[in-house]
Amino acid sequence: MAFSFRPGEESAEDGLKRIGRSQIESGLDELRDEELVQAEKVHQVRKRCKKMRGLLRLVRPAFGAYKAENTCFRDAARTLSGVRDRTAVLETLDELEAHFDAELKKAALRPLRTRLEAAHARLDETEVEEKLADMRLVFREALDRVESWTLDGNGAEAISKGAAKTYKRAVKTMEAAAGSGEADAFHDWRKRTKYHWYHLRLMRKAWPDVLGAYADQAHALSSLLGDHHDMAVLTETARDHLGEEDETYELLAGLCHTRMTIIADEALSLGERLFCEDKGAFRQRTGAIWAAAVSDAA
Repeated sequence: MAFSFRPGEESAEDGLKRIGRSQIESGLDELRDEELVQAEKVHQVRKRCKKMRGLLRLVRPAFGAYKAENTCFRDAARTLSGVRDRTAVLETLDELEAHFDAELKKAALRPLRTRLEAAHARLDETEVEEKLADMRLVFREALDRVESWTLDGNGAEAISKGAAKTYKRAVKTMEAAAGSGEADAFHDWRKRTKYHWYHLRLMRKAWPDVLGAYADQAHALSSLLGDHHDMAVLTETARDHLGEEDETYELLAGLCHTRMTIIADEALSLGERLFCEDKGAFRQRTGAIWAAAVSDAA
């Protein structure tokens, strides 16, 4: 389980460097893997960037280089976002058609699919390869910097502050999503929930049975919110391609709205259980769990 701190490690700083190296090296391996198709490389490298940002956010209060390193991985992932989006909308359309298979007439959404496939076909593979080559350089340079990373703190304190800060933001964005019902608000909640999931994974070795179960539920919530966001993006993309007055767009928008309403209800129900304590209680609990695990490992 490389994406986890180890209570028995000499310091949190050692864990930070080990996990950072592991993620960057795995990303470089994936970029070099000739058996991976281009779309999968794009997906994997973006995932590595998100995991790195999750790692950095966990130690943020004690990590002086946080801003520069976070910006590096954020900007790197953004260069590939357009490439990933063109693949993702087609995958979302597949899922939507499968979900409503019994209600939809055959090829009812074909006009939209034709437009989306044409947009995907216009992707310049050479340009994408150049972007992936740039990513290799970004990762290699980041790997060289890892050994110079230092933390202004250690043990439970170095980890619990960052975890609690992300937890608080997740609670705040959940409340905003519940209050507004807007897709953008649910997307903000999704981003914070995903970081919370990463933080639970990073801490789970302190108490695998408990923190592992919490991490699984955070993952389930993140997936639900990801589905919600995918439907919102598909709706927006369909509007851009077809226009709001188009019959296919109206059908698609209605289906997406139905799915988003159901997903939102499920997400809020799960979120109320996952985020049921305040920031202080969460920080105290996770800090105590980590301190006890370190003591046992000593």
